[in-house]
Amino acid sequence: MSSSHPIDRRRFGLGLAALAGTAGLSLPLRAQSLEKIVVAESQGFSWAIPYLVSSRNLWKNHGIEATTLQFTSGRLAFDAAVAGKAQFATATDSVIGLAGANGVRAVIVAEFSRLSSGMVVAARSDRGIATGAQLKGKRVATTVGTSGHYFLSRFLSLHGLALKDVTLVNLRGPDAVTAIAKGDIDAFAWGWDAGQKAIADSGGKVKVLDDTGLEKVFLSHYVLTASESLVQSRPKLVEAAVRSLLDAEAFYRAQTAEAIALVAERTKATVETTKAGLETVSVGVRLDERLLDDLVLNAQWAVEAGLATPPKEDLRALYRKLIYADALKAAAPDRVRLG
Repeated sequence: MSSSHPIDRRRFGLGLAALAGTAGLSLPLRAQSLEKIVVAESQGFSWAIPYLVSSRNLWKNHGIEATTLQFTSGRLAFDAAVAGKAQFATATDSVIGLAGANGVRAVIVAEFSRLSSGMVVAARSDRGIATGAQLKGKRVATTVGTSGHYFLSRFLSLHGLALKDVTLVNLRGPDAVTAIAKGDIDAFAWGWDAGQKAIADSGGKVKVLDDTGLEKVFLSHYVLTASESLVQSRPKLVEAAVRSLLDAEAFYRAQTAEAIALVAERTKATVETTKAGLETVSVGVRLDERLLDDLVLNAQWAVEAGLATPPKEDLRALYRKLIYADALKAAAPDRVRLG
């Protein structure tokens, strides 16, 4: 499958309405000792903080009993929440940027990590690909509409290329690893851990391409999201979720070795691989201007990639409305740096 697949605004909108309805029907906090919620989560070491919330059951400290639904990308986790299957979802700014450009009123309630070097382009060296510039005309896989798609566009820009210069193949991360090992694709853009697995599975035929200078054009933000309806109607629940993230961050910093082991167990990776991956991540619960800057860049990318039509509203004003800062301000006001 290739190239642009415009997002159906009506489908997103209907799903969001369902999410709002689901949120409204949840049991009140005092009806039971713990409030039951569902959290849709993605996979990979970059999501360490919400993994630690779940594995340590830190939700319980704030009156929540959470069930998690696991997905292979932030886009799929977000879609599940939009469809009404969860109150919260973990996603990336690329997913929110695309959804917001298409009129979906899903809100970021906290960022918990960010990175530039945690995503990679892995390529078949036996296909004559040693640099980013040599991707021109090649079959390159990623999941359309995700942070991997956005990352690929930024990586190509470092080498004077654009998405139109490659044949884009729409694959989930695990499927891309399998496809490159079989030789069905020439390269893929996905997480660091996927790149390491592809190297191991290919018998040395795959290498990760150099990304020198990437930090100048790409930063991925990992965030907790909820529907606009939920943050408006149940602000205390949102605050409880944000406080749980802060607890997980504190645990990560105080007991790093144990935290890494728990993340490795969740991601089915080795402790060594997980530790190396987490060294590329800036962990920290926050909301700041850089997040807003990158949401705007994501929207511009979505329009240029044909995944969205230009919104009528000023992009910065639009995305500022899609960042809900009240919960984090209540829990840790020093973590909020938004104008």
